[in-house]
Amino acid sequence: MSLVRKRKRFITTNEYIAKLYNVLPGGKNINIPKKPLILIGRSSACEVRILGSDVSSRHCQMTIIPSNAANTREYLHMEDLSTNGVYVNEEKLTKGDKVILRSGDKLRFAKTGGSYIFRYSSDILSEKSTETSLNKVIHKRTFFDDYILGIQLGSGHYAVVKEAKQRSTGEIVAVKIFHPNKSGNKNSTNEQAKLEQEMNLLLSINHPNIVKFISHYIEPINEYAVTTYLVLEKMNSGELFQRIVNKSKLRPNETKAFFKQLLSGLKYLHDNSIIHRDIKPENILLDITPRINLEDKQTGPWDEDELDIKVKIADFGLAKFIGELKFTNTLCGTPAYVAPEVLRNDRNYTTKVDVWSTGVLLYVCLCGFPPFSDELGPPSMRDQILQGKYAFYSPYWDNIVDDALDLITNLLVTDSQERYDVNQTLEHVWFQTEDIENSPVEEQEQEQQENDESMTISRAGTRNESLISFISRSNTQPLTLRDRFYSNLEERTSVL
Repeated sequence: MSLVRKRKRFITTNEYIAKLYNVLPGGKNINIPKKPLILIGRSSACEVRILGSDVSSRHCQMTIIPSNAANTREYLHMEDLSTNGVYVNEEKLTKGDKVILRSGDKLRFAKTGGSYIFRYSSDILSEKSTETSLNKVIHKRTFFDDYILGIQLGSGHYAVVKEAKQRSTGEIVAVKIFHPNKSGNKNSTNEQAKLEQEMNLLLSINHPNIVKFISHYIEPINEYAVTTYLVLEKMNSGELFQRIVNKSKLRPNETKAFFKQLLSGLKYLHDNSIIHRDIKPENILLDITPRINLEDKQTGPWDEDELDIKVKIADFGLAKFIGELKFTNTLCGTPAYVAPEVLRNDRNYTTKVDVWSTGVLLYVCLCGFPPFSDELGPPSMRDQILQGKYAFYSPYWDNIVDDALDLITNLLVTDSQERYDVNQTLEHVWFQTEDIENSPVEEQEQEQQENDESMTISRAGTRNESLISFISRSNTQPLTLRDRFYSNLEERTSVL
C-alpha cells in the first residue's frame, strides 16, 4: 500500500514543473503544468488562471529551457505580457521583460493578482526525500540555492566579481560571474565540457599562496545563453596594485618578501603544468593581519601597523575558459606584462610566459613604473616588448642593489629558452641576501632627487659592467602606476 502511494506522489510531481505557494494564510496554491508554453492570466484560455481587477487576460507566459550539457535541469523562462507588470522579488517587470525563475523567487501579479513563492517541483521532491541518492538524481543545486549575491567588488573584460554570502554558514565569499556564452549548439556543448574539466582542475588546487576555489555553477540566464559562477575565498586587503599606487613603489626588502610567496605559488602551478597567463599586480591579492600592539613581533619587513601579510595569486588559468584567441586579443589592449611570445601569437608558449610577467612585476614594485610603456618610446610599447628594449633609469634605480637588476635581466629575456624558469628565479642570489634599507631621511632625499627633471647616471660607474648598458637616462618623465591611476580617475570623474 505504501509503495503505491509513493509511486503516485512521484508521478504527480512529474505532471507539473513548478508550484506557486500563496503567501496568504489559507490561500490557494497553484501548480504550473509541464508544457512547452504556459500562459498565465485572467482568461479562461490560460493554463494558469490568476484573478484580479488589474490582471491582464494574458498577463505573462512561461517557456521551458530544456536541460543540456551546461545544466542538468530544466528552468522556466518568464516573459511579461501585461500592462500592469509582474513583480519578481519586488522588482517590477514591464511588458517584454524576461527573466529566468529560480526556486524561492517571490512573484506578484500586478497589484491585485496575489503574491506567491515560486518553487520547482524537483526542489520540492528533493526536500521531501530522505534518500541521498534520490537527491543526486533528481536535483542539482543552483548557485542561488546556496548563495545570496551582494555588492560588486570589481569588473573586467570577461567577468564581474561580486560579494556573496553562503546561505547555510553565513560565510562571505567572492563570486566571479563570467559574461554569458551562447548555448544550445554543438560548439557550445564542447566548450562547456572543456570548461567543466578546467573548473574541476581549479577546484583540486590547494596552496597557501593561491586563492582558494570553493565551487562553481553553470546556469542559464535566458533561453539562448548560460553563465558561469566561480566561487572563491574573499580576500579582504585588496590588490598589490593598490598598494603600489598608495606607496608609489615598494621597499626592496618588502618586495623580496612578497616575491618569495608569489614564486612559491607560481612554482606550485608550474609543477602541476598550469600556466597563469596573466601575472600582474591586479591579480596578486593581499591578506593583511593588522598589528594591534607594537610589541607584537612582525613576520616580515612589513609596515609598522602590519603584523603579517599573505600573498595570494588569483585569476589563473582563465585563458582556457574564455578561449585562447579572445584572451590574447584582450591582453594586447594593455600588454605591459605580456611575454613577447604571446604577442607573436606563438601557440606553443610555456610556463616561461609567467616568468617574464614576474620580471615586469618585480621591476614595477621596485621603481613604481613598468619597464615597457608608450611614454618611454619610441619605439611603441609592443615593439619594446618584442625587442626586449628597456632600461634602469637613473635616479630611480640608483639605490637598488645590482643583484636585483641582475635577476630582472634574466627574467626579461625575449628568447624563452634562455629565460630563467621559476626554480632558477627562486635560487637567485638576491633572495639569499639581505638588502640594506635606506633611513626615512634618505628615502625623502631620494624621492626629492627623483622628482628633479634633470636625471643623471649617478651610479653607473659603480655598477657591474654587464649592467652598465642597462643604466640609462630617460628622455621623458616615466609615468608611474600611481600617476596613471589618478590620471584615469580624473578622466572618469570629468566624464561623469
